[in-house]
Amino acid sequence: MRVDEEFAGSDLGDKRLTRRLVAIARQFQAQPDASYPEAAGSDAALEGTYRFLNNSAVTPEAVLAPHLVATAHRIRGCERVVVAHDTTEFTFRREGMGVLGEGRIGFLGHFALAVSLDNARSPLGVVGLETLVRKEPRRGTSHERHARPDREELRWFRTVEQAERVISKERAVIHVMDREAESYETFASLIASDFRFVIRTYYNRATVPEGVTRVTRRGAARWPKIEDELRYAPVLLTFDVPVSARKAVLRANKPKPARGARTATVECTACTVDIVRPSWTRLDGPPSLRVNIVKLREVNTPEGCEPIEWQLTTTEPIDTPDQVEAVIEAYRARWIIEEYFRALKQGCAYEKRQLENVHAIINALAIFVPIAWQLMALRNAARIDPDLPATKVLDRLKLQLLQRHPKLRLPPRPTSRDAMLAIAQLGGHIKNNGDPGWIVLGRGYDRLLMLEEGALLALAGCDQS
Repeated sequence: MRVDEEFAGSDLGDKRLTRRLVAIARQFQAQPDASYPEAAGSDAALEGTYRFLNNSAVTPEAVLAPHLVATAHRIRGCERVVVAHDTTEFTFRREGMGVLGEGRIGFLGHFALAVSLDNARSPLGVVGLETLVRKEPRRGTSHERHARPDREELRWFRTVEQAERVISKERAVIHVMDREAESYETFASLIASDFRFVIRTYYNRATVPEGVTRVTRRGAARWPKIEDELRYAPVLLTFDVPVSARKAVLRANKPKPARGARTATVECTACTVDIVRPSWTRLDGPPSLRVNIVKLREVNTPEGCEPIEWQLTTTEPIDTPDQVEAVIEAYRARWIIEEYFRALKQGCAYEKRQLENVHAIINALAIFVPIAWQLMALRNAARIDPDLPATKVLDRLKLQLLQRHPKLRLPPRPTSRDAMLAIAQLGGHIKNNGDPGWIVLGRGYDRLLMLEEGALLALAGCDQS
């Protein structure tokens, strides 16, 4: 797995720019968290990096294009794929940045990350990216913001469209989003385009009563709500789910209380409803939409704990327990994108990058997008199937180099976990410290590639002699 291969097909209009892009990618593959001077290694290479990022001919779309194509190829090799959508804030105090709130400035990055459900939620790569520079603070209620044209909320559907163009209709995927994506307009756009989705929602919307054939907004306030319909739905599924410990999150837009680790028992119900178009929306579309609802509720919640409760709105079938479980499994894969953001911000130290303007900073983001994916993929490889033979994840030469390395000790028939821990050890990982993280795996893999390159050169010299 070489990250520079994710850039080699970039069309920047100049072969020299493409060569520079590949060189920069190689620098940061070896040291994802290094500063620009540290990664460049020389004044000339550093100057070339800065000129490349500031070049007006270089755009994030062109830089990312080969990675999107490579991701689509990986998707076509999988049976079940979800695309997780989410937005993260990048804080920078530089020229041209926007308002984030709480006195911070920077920009928003809205990502679509493909995840395989066949292989323990393995990340396949990014298939959509949109950056937004907010020129003024957000004002008004959520209803008022939804009513404005060209609003930020449209990014959810725009990125779905981008992902679908990249993937093509040959492979159907499920788009997964959190509560921030909930809007009647988003539902209508996804359904009209025949795109599959699972979205966590929180509005207890009005539904069309049975027997009503002509839907108008008048009187809808007295119609049954989603919770009314769920009240009579049978429990289709009961299971235990581990709940991880969490520190309190005090940020105003997403406050979350602290909690301890526990095992929660949840019951799942489901129903099909026709939700009514809100009175304040400006959407020219259907007066109601037919969607499926899956509700998870924790039972016997310990005293003092906030109960686990999810409401999922989806186009996926919900007639059987297996189908309901599949909807829940799709949504649970969404957390992978949060891990991806940590790979960008911690593993790649993206927010610490010292660049002068927003153009250069966003170009740098496009370079780090595949590098962060690579760090995640390497870490996952050590966890997916620890008993899988190492020959399934590494080619023969790489495995021989690991087996013959004087500081590494692999068993005669190493597993994938044995091989990945050996790679991490090359990067400085200590086995007793637990599973390897993003940085040491990336560093170790790069060193293995350097060993491989030296071995190939030596073998070529032997052949010539």
